[in-house]
Amino acid sequence: MSQPPPDQQWDDEQGAGAERLPAKPEPPAIRASDGEREQVAEVVRQAVSDGRLTIVEGDERLRDVYAAVFRRDLVPITADLQPAEARSTTAAAPSRRALGHLDRPSSTLSVAVLSGVQKRGEWTPGLTHRVVAFWGGAELSFRDARLDDAGLAIGAIAIMGGVSVDLRGIPAGVEVTIQAVAIMGGIDVTVDPDTTVVEDGLGLMGGFEDGSGRPQRTDGPRVQVTGLALMGGVSVARKPLEIEGGGQDEIEG
Repeated sequence: MSQPPPDQQWDDEQGAGAERLPAKPEPPAIRASDGEREQVAEVVRQAVSDGRLTIVEGDERLRDVYAAVFRRDLVPITADLQPAEARSTTAAAPSRRALGHLDRPSSTLSVAVLSGVQKRGEWTPGLTHRVVAFWGGAELSFRDARLDDAGLAIGAIAIMGGVSVDLRGIPAGVEVTIQAVAIMGGIDVTVDPDTTVVEDGLGLMGGFEDGSGRPQRTDGPRVQVTGLALMGGVSVARKPLEIEGGGQDEIEG
């Protein structure tokens, strides 16, 4: 039996070896969240407002945004809009604290029972900070709080009392979740104009009120508010720091 030429034999062996190599698996698709859809939708709306898209084009893209299931479905919708959008938001972006990793406790607590409690200036909240106000009042300001890219979870309970949570000035990229329970009491949340707010709470003889409106930018912090308002109220509002105190920051170290 004749043997194939050496070069042909090498090609055959190489091909057989190539067939034995396993195919590289594709990474799994990641589903898009409601907040991610809203961020892309805001880019489209801004493009229509700027005249970069017609109203008809904007409507078509918004339909694609809200029909998107995976993150990869959102990418092509604003692929021709992101450069201009990124330049405009970068130019308008205020200075922000850099994120990193801090040695924060897993949990911290603030309690106001028939009294009041305040957290202002530089302080280190835990990864989860719980606050309880029972016939009392609690004021929490995170403007100068030491936060990092681990984010922040807030558990707020107001029973015939009040809790004020000021999230203005927190670094862009920080995600904050607030689990609010207001029973014959009130919980007020204040955010920056560039903060994305997602509100998903239940009101029973009470209510959740999101008066924040649309954020000025889509790359700022993100705050999600959930929970229960029973004969009480939970509200979210936007307010720049410069508005209060005659142009001075209201929070002192």
